[in-house]
Amino acid sequence: MRVRFAGRVRCGIKSGIIFVMERLDDLQHNGLMLYQDTEYERFNADALWLSSFLRLGAKDTVVELGSGSGVVCVLGADNTKARFTGVERQERLVELAQKSSAYNHQEICFLCADVAEAPALLGHGSFSTAVMNPPYFTNGEKSESLSRSLARHDAGDTLAVFLSSAFTLLKNGGKLFVIYPADALAELFAALSRARLTPKRMKLVYSKAGKDACALRVMIEAKKGGKPGMKLESPLFAEE
Repeated sequence: MRVRFAGRVRCGIKSGIIFVMERLDDLQHNGLMLYQDTEYERFNADALWLSSFLRLGAKDTVVELGSGSGVVCVLGADNTKARFTGVERQERLVELAQKSSAYNHQEICFLCADVAEAPALLGHGSFSTAVMNPPYFTNGEKSESLSRSLARHDAGDTLAVFLSSAFTLLKNGGKLFVIYPADALAELFAALSRARLTPKRMKLVYSKAGKDACALRVMIEAKKGGKPGMKLESPLFAEE
């Protein structure tokens, strides 16, 4: 999916330079639009890959932990007709996600809260499905933007916190969909085991086809209380 900048903007001025702040982007999918702010974290390919990996139905109740701009909720609700709730700690991103939902005539709830607080606020065992694209960078220089730093960098226990909240929010037998760096697959498997979430389906995302291709991301569907046994799906190639 390619996203087209729709041209509707709200501008600001910094040091005499006019810059774009809020804009409305065309997701080029069923007429869906998404509000984003150039001063805040915007979605990337991870969100689109994760959206394509979801297996949901109209009866599913879904919570996305760390929903950011709301793009996974917007696309997921349209594609599956499931009921989505987004949890995001950055108030500005929640505001934009709510605007996008209203613009698209969707009934999506976006809650401004930390992921660790979500079970107490939303209820234990309240959802059939959890979705997450947690911050995973553990090294490298952090962005000067606080919003981007919060969205991208692991605070040390981020994955454990996300998985613990997902386990508590899920009904018994509930599903989890997560995307993570492929080179941290062993870490992800270990964390899922500690959280009592059993991997059932896995798909790798490669940079391109060919023997020298690099695996960029891994997507896992896990089950709360699931029995051992996992299906490995055909890979996805980023350049397609």
